[in-house]
Amino acid sequence: MLRRRYLTLLVYILFLGMGFSSAATTSFESKQTGDPVVVYQLSGQITGVTTLAIQDLLTTANDASARLIIIELSTTGGELGAVGQIMQLFTTSPIPVLVYVPSASQAISGGTYLLTASSIAAMGPAARIGSCHPIWGIFPFTDPNYLDSLVALMSSHAHLHERNETTATQFILENLNLGPVEAQNLGSIELVTNSLDELLVTLESYTLVQRELQRDDFSYRIFLSADLGSINYTQIIQDLDGVSAANRITYSPSFSLNILSFLAHPVISFILLQVGIWGFIFALNAPGHLGEIVSAICILLALVGLGIIGISVAGMVMMIVGLVLIIVEAKTDIGFAGLAGMIGVACFVFGGIFYLPPNQWLIPSQLMWAFQGSSAVVALVFAGLFGYAIYKAAQARGLPSDFDPKEMPGTIGLAITNLDPEGQIRAFGENWTAIAEEGVIKAGESVEVVKLDGIRLIVKRSDVPYEIEPETST
Repeated sequence: MLRRRYLTLLVYILFLGMGFSSAATTSFESKQTGDPVVVYQLSGQITGVTTLAIQDLLTTANDASARLIIIELSTTGGELGAVGQIMQLFTTSPIPVLVYVPSASQAISGGTYLLTASSIAAMGPAARIGSCHPIWGIFPFTDPNYLDSLVALMSSHAHLHERNETTATQFILENLNLGPVEAQNLGSIELVTNSLDELLVTLESYTLVQRELQRDDFSYRIFLSADLGSINYTQIIQDLDGVSAANRITYSPSFSLNILSFLAHPVISFILLQVGIWGFIFALNAPGHLGEIVSAICILLALVGLGIIGISVAGMVMMIVGLVLIIVEAKTDIGFAGLAGMIGVACFVFGGIFYLPPNQWLIPSQLMWAFQGSSAVVALVFAGLFGYAIYKAAQARGLPSDFDPKEMPGTIGLAITNLDPEGQIRAFGENWTAIAEEGVIKAGESVEVVKLDGIRLIVKRSDVPYEIEPETST
């Protein structure tokens, strides 16, 4: 009865939390007025998660009818595949993308590729770009065909924005590094400003236009609006007048993307994979199945970090595993003093967090915090509930004072589930987790207690019939 009450309360809290979360994500519709500017501070390694964040950023900007996307970039590079995908996203974006390397920051290697692919490139004082030669492990990559493809990628984007193609090539072949003034003088960037505020004020005098350099060869570049009369262009893409006074929307990746970014770190994914594999091997030789479950979860998270499994699939799997563990813990006694239930709660909560609403829903930030807060409250309630359950289980499993463990061997009990080798028996007036010493003992067979191992009994098959005992009070 006690476990059924716990299960009922768990299900009630679960649906209450889900209802609160649903209300939080659907009761508001955020509306932006005017033509805002969306700003994203991008730092750290560029990975497949970064690509997802950029896709989300572009969707957010499009839904907000933004006139400009600004990425404050600080990175030492990252995965080439992710860099190439982001460059393509920049090129196909209907909203101009400005990449700004803030003062004393660096956007080397993959960061320089992104800067070159942007509609507008700017740097702050003491910033640095360059060092784009690829490496394999710790050694420079020297395959000429591979290098040629990277040179073509970089120079084609430089050409698209009328930037210095020779310098773009030198970034790769000579590992050229440039500061802001050199980069501007050589035509690798357009602007140098002390801050983002100053950059927006400077942009007020510029207009982004499309030009046809020759037949079917178009470029996109900013020019001073006052000089447009003397410039041959085919289309105005964006007049930046008044951009400094535009409403700024600060983009932040969703909580699920932040978790995915953590899992995508090479060290983290490697550790999770190793723990999962070796843990699974060791768990095969241990009683019970909790070790295999934990190891499988570690492997699942590692595969998510490596990009082999999508975050939505992993979230669904974790929620299903968590729900199964909660129900199993509530309806049976699988040992481990409620640890399976605690792991189930953690899996369910973190699996659900993967489904937090993405930022392109444009719900107010206060509402997003409310949603995340409700998830945290549900998690804390679950944790407290199972903590209390563990306490009560420890009380229930504690031997009464008149029990002498030395007298337990030889006691006859009844198998209430199959012991293969672990299962449940009835002895001393209550249910126990037991392990068969030899073979498989079927439910309904009598067993003899061999010894007490922690809170479990080691038993063997017995021909002595089991006599019904009175309930043990706790």
